[in-house]
Amino acid sequence: MQTLGIIKRLLAIYQSAESYYRSTKQLDAFCAEYGIGQRVGAKWRFTQADKQAIAVVIRNVGKVDPDTPTNAWEGSSRTEALSKGGNEKFTGKRLRHDRVAVKSLPGRPLLVGKTPIELPEGACLDLDRHWVVKHCGHDSVLLVENWENFELSHQTPILTNITGNPLVVFRGAPGSYRTQSAQRLLTALELPVIAFTDYDPEGLAIAASLPFFSRYLAPSDALLTKLMDEVSTERRYQNQIVGKLAMLEKLTDPDLVRVYRIIRTAGKALPQEKLIGLTAFSCTE
Repeated sequence: MQTLGIIKRLLAIYQSAESYYRSTKQLDAFCAEYGIGQRVGAKWRFTQADKQAIAVVIRNVGKVDPDTPTNAWEGSSRTEALSKGGNEKFTGKRLRHDRVAVKSLPGRPLLVGKTPIELPEGACLDLDRHWVVKHCGHDSVLLVENWENFELSHQTPILTNITGNPLVVFRGAPGSYRTQSAQRLLTALELPVIAFTDYDPEGLAIAASLPFFSRYLAPSDALLTKLMDEVSTERRYQNQIVGKLAMLEKLTDPDLVRVYRIIRTAGKALPQEKLIGLTAFSCTE
């Protein structure tokens, strides 16, 4: 029963004056395991004696005070969850909540602290976004959509075309860093944002919706067309264009319009990973 969901459900039952509760897989398993409650149709009935028995299980097995509010774990870290009892995984706070992955371009210092930082190739820092806002010394931001391009920025020659010293930020992905954290970081920094995304409807939509968007990083028409000829991504393009057509037709940034015209003509999507290791390129200014 060591899951936050069943602990909260049992706390609600114990602390409530109600007697009947809807059946769920977790509640069914609990009642069957501990022999507590009476099944009445699609619900479970709990007497006061049953609730006292539930309290004993909550305290002795769940290691939680039965009088703990059901919302006690909201926003808690793993350490804070432990202090409230139970399992350190009893937390509503997502792993890496509010954290972002940042780095600088190859050969350029990372300016997020008192002294410039020279990171090894392929390395990055995992930082709290609020801290980054307070300590950022960069003049712009480069938002990279995919992790491989972010990690291998030193092997992506197109990035050498960027002037200045932007803070390089990974956009995020399911199961890793939250895209919302990166988005909020850009909003708080209030710096010009360069977008480096996939060359497909989704990538264009991401770039166009970035706060403080200033530039879209893309190769020349000739190179984009050549690379499009090398991939078979028609299905990916068709899946992405649905629902985004109206927004894409209203694009005004010259490079977004230019790239949209190319991918629309090709009817394909080009992953930005194709630019890793590509030395023969031409990038628009």
